[in-house]
Amino acid sequence: MLRHKFYMFILYNEFGKKLKDALNSLFPGLIREPQPVRVPVQRPAERQRGMRR
Repeated sequence: MLRHKFYMFILYNEFGKKLKDALNSLFPGLIREPQPVRVPVQRPAERQRGMRR
């Protein structure tokens, strides 16, 4: 839980970003940037969409 809060702090706070840059300059690769992940989305079948209306 504490780890999650720390990551939220460094990602969304201006001071946290400066802290992350300082830590990464001392220890390269210590805190990595989050990478976007593609998630496949299934669209409902045409027949199912027609029943909802």
